Amino acid sequence: MSTKDKIIFGVLVVLVGVAVYFQFMATDMITRMDELNKNDAEHVDVVHNEFRKDLRKLNLQFIGRGKHLQKAQQDIIANTEYIEYVTDSLGNAIQVVQYNLDELDRKVAKQFANVEDDIQDLTDSFNRERRRSKSERGEIKQTITAMQSEIKALNDKVFGVPIEEEEEEKDNK
Repeated sequence: MSTKDKIIFGVLVVLVGVAVYFQFMATDMITRMDELNKNDAEHVDVVHNEFRKDLRKLNLQFIGRGKHLQKAQQDIIANTEYIEYVTDSLGNAIQVVQYNLDELDRKVAKQFANVEDDIQDLTDSFNRERRRSKSERGEIKQTITAMQSEIKALNDKVFGVPIEEEEEEKDNK
């Protein structure tokens, strides 16, 4: 055998050794994977069963609570309907009150306008009466003065003018 054959034979032996080693390792890994899959399946079944039991317990608990939730939902719906009814009633009441306030405002404004007109009329009437009263008072004063003059003149004619008074009148002039 030549060296070349020996090298090829050596490489072939090494390759067969490596192939046997890989075969052994692959078999060992497959065995370990089968064992892991088996353990995993058992573990998943245990966890799955525990989860189902816990889920069943929760479902049973929530069935009782579900009735309470349905009652609460019905109460909420009833309250919502009542709130809408009260809101509509209040809205109508507010509209009626607003209408009444507007009506009152119009009446009060009209009455204030009437009162202002009456005040103006009374002021004008008072001013006319005051002017008339002043005029009449002036006329009465003139009449009184004229009457006093006439009375004095009549007294002078009837009783005569006293001498002393005539002298005083001359002195004053």
